[in-house]
Amino acid sequence: MKLSFIILNYKSERYLEQCLISIMEKVTGLDFEIIIANNDENKLDSFSLKNLKNGYQKKIKIIEINKNIGFARGNNLAVKEASGKFMCFLNPDTRIISGDILRLLNEFEKDKNIGVIGPKILKGGNIQPWSVGVDMDIIEILRSKLGCAKSKQLWNSNRKIEVDWVSGASIFIRRDVFLEAGGFDEFFFLYYEDVDLCKRIKRLKKEIIYFPKFEIDHLEGKSSTKRYEQKTVYFKSQDYYFKKWFSLPAYYFLKFLRVFYLWKYRIRHE
Repeated sequence: MKLSFIILNYKSERYLEQCLISIMEKVTGLDFEIIIANNDENKLDSFSLKNLKNGYQKKIKIIEINKNIGFARGNNLAVKEASGKFMCFLNPDTRIISGDILRLLNEFEKDKNIGVIGPKILKGGNIQPWSVGVDMDIIEILRSKLGCAKSKQLWNSNRKIEVDWVSGASIFIRRDVFLEAGGFDEFFFLYYEDVDLCKRIKRLKKEIIYFPKFEIDHLEGKSSTKRYEQKTVYFKSQDYYFKKWFSLPAYYFLKFLRVFYLWKYRIRHE
């Protein structure tokens, strides 16, 4: 079997090398390739591969996009260059910590109904919140605001379980399933594109599996912009997701919740 790692870079060169080194060190006994799509206006000319030994440089292909076209569109572009039966979308500010990647991929081989596998994603040694979850409907959004989201029950699971979605920071997927689902929806610039993809894959009667025996460390936010800009993009993606999948009353209730909690936040910090 062959695995294609797809890494979308945006202003993360200083983390990218460690990400690549972790792949070289942890991925053994497997044919793989690495496709780096550079979503930055600055080329990766200064990026050095000299620390990658034993001819691993030949496994890496860099695609220069020359501007930030978004997470979904950038990854879809990189997929066109992928030749692996399986793909792993991996953020550049991540690194593989532990786990047997062959064991993870064998889960696909053992069960043809599995379409996606998400590893455990850690941040500072602890599970990263919202790296795996249940269906993100208006009830789950409301639960999250009240501090009792059902997704929280999954975060500390140490066994393989079926879930509704896993984080795009590190997501393993069958290439044919990705293509059948239509790839990432390019109307999402950033955020919710992973939740949306998993929802469409479940509509194909494929399972989304959380596999905590394989661990990734995520330096969250290093690929992103300023916090205010992040929130603006996040809300835009959330709005699109709710209009796409749910009723108008659910969408307008989402908008009400957002205004209410933003108002409470301002009152608390004045």
